[in-house]
Order: sequence, then C-alpha cells, then structure tokens
Amino acid sequence: MKLHLLLLTIICLGVNTIARAQSHTVMLDEITVEGLPFEKYSSGSKMQKADSSELSRLAHGTLAEYMQRNTTVYIKEQGNKMLATVSFRGTGASHTAVIWHGLNLNSLTLGSSDFNGVPLFLFDEIAVQYGGASSLHGSDAIGGSIHLGSKPRWTNGSKIQIRQQLGSFGNMFSGIKAEMGNGKWEYKTRALYHGLKNNFEYQVTDRIGNSYQIEQQNAGVNNAAILQEVNGKIGKSGILSINGWYGSNRHQIQPIKASAVGEQSGGDEIEDKNLRLVAQYQHYFPKGTLTTGLGYVWDDQLFNKTDQIETRRGMARLAYEWHITGKTTINAGGNAQMIVPNVWSYADGLTEWREDLFVSINQQIWQNWQVNLNARKTFVPFASAPVAPSLAASYLLSRPDGEMKFRAQIERSYRVPTFNDRYWGNQGRRDLKAENGYSMEVGHHYNYSKNKWALETDVAAYYMVVDDWLAWKPAGSVWRPYNLKKVAASGIELSGKANFDMGWAVLQLGGMYAYNRAILLRGVSSDDSSVGHQLSYTPRQRVGINATATYRSISFGLDANYTGRRNGIDVVNNQIEGYLLSNFSIAKISISAGTRFRSRLRHSMYSISNMKI
Repeated sequence: MKLHLLLLTIICLGVNTIARAQSHTVMLDEITVEGLPFEKYSSGSKMQKADSSELSRLAHGTLAEYMQRNTTVYIKEQGNKMLATVSFRGTGASHTAVIWHGLNLNSLTLGSSDFNGVPLFLFDEIAVQYGGASSLHGSDAIGGSIHLGSKPRWTNGSKIQIRQQLGSFGNMFSGIKAEMGNGKWEYKTRALYHGLKNNFEYQVTDRIGNSYQIEQQNAGVNNAAILQEVNGKIGKSGILSINGWYGSNRHQIQPIKASAVGEQSGGDEIEDKNLRLVAQYQHYFPKGTLTTGLGYVWDDQLFNKTDQIETRRGMARLAYEWHITGKTTINAGGNAQMIVPNVWSYADGLTEWREDLFVSINQQIWQNWQVNLNARKTFVPFASAPVAPSLAASYLLSRPDGEMKFRAQIERSYRVPTFNDRYWGNQGRRDLKAENGYSMEVGHHYNYSKNKWALETDVAAYYMVVDDWLAWKPAGSVWRPYNLKKVAASGIELSGKANFDMGWAVLQLGGMYAYNRAILLRGVSSDDSSVGHQLSYTPRQRVGINATATYRSISFGLDANYTGRRNGIDVVNNQIEGYLLSNFSIAKISISAGTRFRSRLRHSMYSISNMKI
C-alpha cells in the first residue's frame, strides 16, 4: 500500500481508536491552551516573540516591517511595500519556513514568501525561530522559521476595534477587529484594506547637467484581507478551532530609478490571491493530547493579467502527545498532503503527494536541565529528502527577580526542490536532491524584573553548512537546476531591551547587532571566482536601535537600522555601500471602554528621515 494511503487511513481512524482506548478515563475539568506548542521541543533554539506593544505600533504594517525594525534578520525589499524576502544567517529567501497553524505558507512553485504580503493586523502572536528546525517544521526551515497565529481568549461578551491610518503618497490603512463569545464559543473577525500610490518625487540630472524632478510612476499597492476564527469547547476535554484567511495583494512592479527625463519604464503588475483554511480538533486525556487537523490552501498569482501560476493543496494531520511521566513527553505523528498545480509551463494532469512522519521527545534531567530529541522524514516524488534529526539541551537558572537560560543545539535540516525546479517545461529535473543543512548553535538568554524595571538580553553564536544548494545554470540552449553550491555561515547575534515604568510615562529602549560571515565553499563551476567570498547581497553586519515613550494616550517612537556593505553579483569587483533606515512615529490613542464593548481609534503618522539605497 502506498504511504499516503496508509497515512490517511491512520489519520481517519486515529481519533476513534485512541478515544475508545481511553474511554474509561476521567475527563479533565479544565483545559489550558498553550501558545507555540512546539516550543517545549525547541529548548536549544533562539526564539524571539513580538510583544503586544510592538504589534500595536506596527498593526498597520507588514511582516517585513516588523522583521526589519525588530530583528537581526536581513530583509531584501524591491521598493516600499514591493516584494520583500528574508535572509536568515546568510541563507536564501527559500530557506525560511512561514508557519500558520501548522501550514507552511511558502509558495510551492518559487519556494519563498513575500513578507510584505503578510499584514500584522491579522495576528496576535508572532514568533521568530532562528536556525535550522526541519525536524519540527519540515522543508525550508534551514535558516529560520516564522510563526503566525493567535490563541483562544474565550471572549465573554463582544468588542470591536477600529484602526485608521493616513500618510503621505496616497498611503491609507483601514482595519476592523470584532470579537463575540459566551465563554464556551468565540468568533473573531479581522478585516483590512491598505492602499499606497508611492507617487513620490525624486531628482534626476541629464547629460548636460540639468536637474529635473520626476514623479515615481507604476508603484501602487492595493491589499485586502479577512481572517475568521471560530473556537469552541467540546465537552469537558475537547477544543475545536476553525480558521479561514483570504487575502488579495496587488502591486505594480516599481521600475528602476530613471537617470534622465523620459527614461521611466514599467507597467508590469502582479496580483496574488490566497485562501487558507484550517480545522483542528484537540482532545485532552489525563496522560496526553490527541491533535487532528485538516487544511486547504489555494494560491493564485497572475502576472500582467495573463500568465497564471496556481496551486491547490489539501492536508491532513494526526499527532499524539504522551506525557509518560512528569519529566518525559513524547509527541509523534504524521501528515499527508495532495498538491494539484495549474501552471502554464507544467504538464497537464500533474498531481503530487507528500508525506511526513515525525517524533519529538522532551526530557527533563534533574531540576533545571532539559533535553530535546526530534526527528522527521519527508517523502516526496522525484526528490530525495534526508531524515532530519536534532538534539538540544538547555539549563534554566531561576531567581525571584529573573532567570538565566543557557542553550545549545545541533541540527540537520533540508529544503525540498520546488515545483519549478522539478516540473518547469522541459528544463525541470526529477533527479534533484533536497538541499542539506547542518548547524550548531549556543546561546544565553537573560530576564530581569524588579519594581518598575524590566531587562531582557540574548546572545547567540552559530555555525552552519548548506550543501547541495540548488542553482540554475546553462545546459546547452536552456537553463536547468543542479545541486551545485556549498555555503558555510557563521556569526554572532546580540540583542537587548529594557522597559521602565515611571508612573506618568513608560519608556522602552532596545538594540541589536548581528555579524554574519556567509562564504561560498563550492560554486556553480570549477572556476567560479565567487568561491571564498561573501555571498552576493548578504551583509556582514546589521545594527539596530529603537526607543518608545508613552505618555498617557500619546506614544512617540524612534528606530534606526544600519545594514552594512554587501557584495553585488560580481562579489570580487562590485560592492554596494551600506545604508541607514530611520523612522519616527507619533500616535494618539482614544479609547471608549465598557464591560462588553470597546472601540479604539488610532491615527499614526510615519516619516522616513534618512534613507539610502
């Protein structure tokens, strides 16, 4: 029997089998839903979570803006609110998994996500996990992973929040959040619209020295999204969660800056539509938790209203977490997905099945030591993916005013070749291997809180090698993909933030620094001159600072981020100077609150005071 049929059978029968096996047990009186359920198996990873104040300040923004301002991760952006991709620790855009309720949202054709297509307004929780994590999250999680979501609050009553933001160059954001519940069932709806003309002016000089002001053309953005959540308590020991997210993102492709009057070009545009549906049921037993889920994802991209790239996938998942003792927990399961692409350059009738099997063990050793052992195996047609294990350990030292955590991890990760790599016309190859990543990391996290002070610091050092890196190269008259490159990355990341409540005002300060050495060890050919040099468009250094002061209902914010010098395509002879981005904001919040109804109207103004590209 094929593996995907076996997995589907297990998933369909699993709920009934386990429920019958434990039907004699006493059901729990209270259910506690934890955020980031994988976190207990990630004790060796660097984890950065967005706090509510950060999400509130940037609620009108995108995931790219949050990452740019609050993390050491490098964001590659093709223009204001244009395509934005991420580079974790020297890896490429396709080496980061974007996870929403267990679904990897990366494009199956390109292998990456547009971080400007992910609005922050829709989410209560954002967590950034640094380093390899394929043993937990599967393909793509070589450099890092991003986790989006929210957890049930079991709203009792109803409330609504409205946000309106206006800015220069046709920038407008409108959003609404509504919640309603009776303590057992809750319904949450979030909807937004964002428009941006990007019709700013800039100066050009012609060949004889005359200067002219030119208005930017063909750089507009229009985004709309709606997210619906339904959470319900089923009996005394079950929770049902249904989530639906629809988004429409249209942006014109901003042309290259003109060097003379009349040289502006452009006219291209891309429209992305996405529908993501997830239904999950969790049943709590005295010795464990059964999780089952179904998902559906539809991704559709239209280039210039003609060339269509569409994929549909359906997924099923089954996992059981067994609390063997108070110190030992095992989580094991599997998932299966069926993928149907509709791409103009693919063969007709293409359908692909993928399956995963995984197991995670969390073991507490003595009082403060914790050890994690994880493993995952992915089965993909026409591509070999390795078993991905990881071993992590942490030591937590707690005190009344804070805690210190020491951590270490070693991991093997992978990335499955994309559909384009395997199926694009007569150029795709079905004998490709998955990209292989090996990494190790050590770190230290410190929290301190006393009276009105709060301090948090983190330091991480890492080393990583990615082998069989996919690259396209000429093969006769066409280009084809090959497992050619090998890259080594090493570096250090420092971050810290402090909060001080002065009674009449609250002050927040933060800073971060990252040094990353990402060297090409093997190139696309034996005479590749890039070998031994820093990867193209990968900065060695990033520095950031931020400060926020809140007085009554007025908030002032300032942040600045410096991205160091980068190599161009020719890493030997072409270097791109570093640049500084700084932002200042002022916001006025007015709140009308009641026991069952609350409205909030926020008007924020942002301006870029220093920008160099």
